[in-house]
Amino acid sequence: MSNEQEAKVQEVKQEAPLSFPIPFADHSLEMPETYEQLRQECPVARISMPYGGDAFLLTRHSDVAKAATDSRRCGTIKQSDGDVPRREAGNILGGKEESLFGVSDARHNQIRRLVTQAFTVKRANAMLPHVVEVTNELIDAMERKGPPADLFEDYAIKTPMAVICELLGIPSEDELLFREWGRAVLSVTLSTEEQQGIWMKMSQYIMPLIAKEQANPSDTVLGLLVKGHEQGDAVLTQGEMLSFALGLIVAGFETVSTTFTNSAFILLQRPELLAQLKERLDEPERLASAIEEVLRITPVGAGRPRIVREEIEFSETPVKPGEVVFLSFNAANYDESVFPHAKKVDFDRTSNPVLTFGRGIHACLGQQLARMELQALWSTLLKRWPEVRLAVAPSEVPWRPDDTLTFGPAHIPVVW
Repeated sequence: MSNEQEAKVQEVKQEAPLSFPIPFADHSLEMPETYEQLRQECPVARISMPYGGDAFLLTRHSDVAKAATDSRRCGTIKQSDGDVPRREAGNILGGKEESLFGVSDARHNQIRRLVTQAFTVKRANAMLPHVVEVTNELIDAMERKGPPADLFEDYAIKTPMAVICELLGIPSEDELLFREWGRAVLSVTLSTEEQQGIWMKMSQYIMPLIAKEQANPSDTVLGLLVKGHEQGDAVLTQGEMLSFALGLIVAGFETVSTTFTNSAFILLQRPELLAQLKERLDEPERLASAIEEVLRITPVGAGRPRIVREEIEFSETPVKPGEVVFLSFNAANYDESVFPHAKKVDFDRTSNPVLTFGRGIHACLGQQLARMELQALWSTLLKRWPEVRLAVAPSEVPWRPDDTLTFGPAHIPVVW
């Protein structure tokens, strides 16, 4: 290590660590200026996590992408890593040894290859007509009930749930049950024991569905998992199969619904952006470009942690094994060196390498489905209600309590 590098490490160590997560302004989804200052002045900043001690916060696009893709030197956190710096009172979501996050890279790739066919662009496009049908039915229901409507409760949460039900072959009437479980698993306040209790209840629900697939495998994701399991434990164990299904339920509808709700809060305050979005509704490529920009500017959570397995360097700052780095995808999506005029919303960006879905082998498996769902949600909404607007002032929009890994409005009351 050079003297200059050592000085940089010492400089970071001597500064009082920032308390994390860095708060957003009240009733705001605008990125705090602190992130920009850190990206310019201290891109590898020591932060004090709510549990387990200090970590390093990465805010530059290049550093976040490097940490996400170099899984050998910067890996996912496992239960065996112990009491590491983290946001959650209990174990980190996905840390279970048999989950996609807990297995070795080789094992992860083997499992991922098995289920990838359910999450391709082709599969997403094939599901689009059904999702559009669902969103139109939800608009019909809101119209029958009359204004104001809640774009979260009556629209955003129900659409991805319909997709998950179709993928897994589970009954839609259990939506509220899965919502309750999803919020609990993403909680930052529940203890490890409480989270284990939630996982146990979810497992007890899923196991009979797996048994049903074992008797008569279908083309659902559960069917694919069952077929993989039946090829032998070298392909897929029972625990891996169960953990994957549970993870899909949690991530598959909570993050999509939050992304749409948060983007609605942003765009409904910007009529000029809504007008630009409306112009693109019948042009798939232009609409896809706009949704990519929506994904770039819409914060959903604080990011993801990684643990350093072998010494690695970020922005010329070495980080030693055992240290935890926190990847701020939100901050990376505003890096001016990658996104010129990053604060400007530009639906026609020609280069838009967003990190919203992560990178590398642990990038979001369902990102193509998520993009498709967001396109359907926005397209149907603006075609049916071109004059949709907030029913209350932005400052009166109800906000979520700060108790889960996702954040933003709890409800989006609108009129049309």
